[in-house]
Amino acid sequence: MSKYISVHETDLSVISRAIMKWADTIMPDRTAADAIKKLSMEEVPELWRSLKEDGEIDEGEIADVLILALDICELSGINPMEAIHQKMMVNCSRKWKFEYGVLQHKD
Repeated sequence: MSKYISVHETDLSVISRAIMKWADTIMPDRTAADAIKKLSMEEVPELWRSLKEDGEIDEGEIADVLILALDICELSGINPMEAIHQKMMVNCSRKWKFEYGVLQHKD
């Protein structure tokens, strides 16, 4: 796959560290804010555009979103699996509605 990670290494912590190592080589002075800006201003819009134009989600674009999200976690000292677990506990306790074309929580 790359010199940073093997396709067989699927543990999220291994993947996150590999992303961090790769990102450190191309932009060692980046901050979480830099990555959030790139995610929100470039990668998410590209993902949305791919869906609107092709009618399906582009695998490369969703990968870019995930790569940046994991890099933000590493830069911020957040364990992504723990954060997902904690947030899913909150989400499962909420009531949900579909409004204005978007799924939203009621509380």
